[in-house]
Amino acid sequence: MTVAAVAAAGLTVSAAACAGDEGDVDGEGGGDAVINMQIGEVRSLIPGGSGESEGYRIIKNVYDGLVYYDIDSGEPQNLVAEEITSSDNQTWTIKIKDGLTFHNGEPVNADAFIRSWDRTAYAPNVLPLNYFFGTFEGYAEMNPDPLPEDQWADPEVPEYAPVEVTHLSGVTAIDDLTLEVKLTAPFIGFPTMLGYEAFYPVAEECLADVEACERKPIGNGPFMFEEEYDIQNGGSMVTWADYPGEKKPQIDGVDWHVYLEGNDCWADFQTGDIDICSPSAADYESAMNNEELNERVIQQPDPSILMLAFPLYDEQYQDVRLRRAISMAIDREGVRNVVGPERFTPLDEWVPESILGGGTNSCGQYCTHDPEAAQALLAEAGGWPEGERLRIWVNDSADNLDIFRAIGDSISESLGIEYELVPMEWTEFLTARENHQLDGPFRSGWGPDYNLNENYLEPIYGGGAATNDQGWENAEYDAKIAEAGAAASLDEAVALYAEAEMILAEDMPSVPVFGQNYNFFYTDRLDNVQVHPIYAGPRGDCELRDVVITE
Repeated sequence: MTVAAVAAAGLTVSAAACAGDEGDVDGEGGGDAVINMQIGEVRSLIPGGSGESEGYRIIKNVYDGLVYYDIDSGEPQNLVAEEITSSDNQTWTIKIKDGLTFHNGEPVNADAFIRSWDRTAYAPNVLPLNYFFGTFEGYAEMNPDPLPEDQWADPEVPEYAPVEVTHLSGVTAIDDLTLEVKLTAPFIGFPTMLGYEAFYPVAEECLADVEACERKPIGNGPFMFEEEYDIQNGGSMVTWADYPGEKKPQIDGVDWHVYLEGNDCWADFQTGDIDICSPSAADYESAMNNEELNERVIQQPDPSILMLAFPLYDEQYQDVRLRRAISMAIDREGVRNVVGPERFTPLDEWVPESILGGGTNSCGQYCTHDPEAAQALLAEAGGWPEGERLRIWVNDSADNLDIFRAIGDSISESLGIEYELVPMEWTEFLTARENHQLDGPFRSGWGPDYNLNENYLEPIYGGGAATNDQGWENAEYDAKIAEAGAAASLDEAVALYAEAEMILAEDMPSVPVFGQNYNFFYTDRLDNVQVHPIYAGPRGDCELRDVVITE
């Protein structure tokens, strides 16, 4: 992907980088240079607790990680880290820059990372990014099997017998600014992961009162909250005047405006109340035909992907021929024309071409629209139960409803079966998906946490049936992922991960549907809006430390 943009720190599936002439504002703050941004419901504002796009859009600006990702190559470059080294790719030494602090003055040191990682890795905390520490020594002792479900107080939240081990034994503070990390097996891509939310530091004051920190996070990044954030109404993030990093924000802050229950920002964008917005399927055509708006639009490839995933924990979806039939029943070109032809690119692989190791065309014929072959596969799988509807589960944004209605229409037309679209509120949908409570195919999507094909494979489908959304398990796949992690070079690892993708394609626990494209419109308050290949995503917010307001 060819992208012109400015470098940025942080990582999310839903941020775009924006830049302009720094002479347009003085960058000293004064309250006038504030951007208005839309956001959905946030699950958490503490590292390790989000694991979804909306919370991380804020987290990545409030916190700095050990590394950030180069604008041209997508490779990790040190941010909080001074250096990250290893002689065997299994034991890693991380040196932290001296003199860095959190917003409250606490030092950003080895203990700040240890307390954060221990919190996320500790099973009874039930945090969504727990699995990122599965390759750390000591993880198994902190993560026994949960109690039987009939012993859970909340049927959606696993509970554990007392777990006495609360510290990852593989993480040690060699001194105040040096961490040693021991993995259970070599992983040459380890430094590549360290720019993601799971590995951010956390202040001691934050963990002393987690509820207060959720409302008003204490980060170490370029923005901070002076007042509490309201999950229903949003809040205002201001520039941290004492931020010690090299890339200081040029604006005074951001006002986050919450849109819930399927609402989107387009109407407010048109009145100037929101500064950047991507039109939904319903508004796409009129937006593209507006000559004035077309002077302020970004359109280019996005490494985020859209999938239809299967609940393999449901007996009805065990036969791979059924899953292949549903995939071949989707007219990807036809759906794209319905929801906006420039918004998506038909996808026939699980890792997009723009990511290192992607572009394998691994789905092949099973991602090609062929109604006759789809009907034959369905018949071989025993057919579809007479009178039963195919239930497709989605979170309830208006855009998702339009897109998956078009997908459902295509499946229904090709296979001659009726379907039902089942919308759910965002966090409810996430919980149901993660806890295997859906009885039909469901919306799945992914954007890069870092630039490596492994990121589209292991976090989504690894860890065993109990820990991935699909309930899929394949010993050959797990072995190939482990082999790739132990590779002697990154090139070798990338090739082995691509082999793991081919194993995934044989079982098809999900269906690649679209690679997404950026379609961001911005108000005339902003200028020279550009996109970063790793940080950007479909929601259309700026990489905030680079944006300049030109009014």
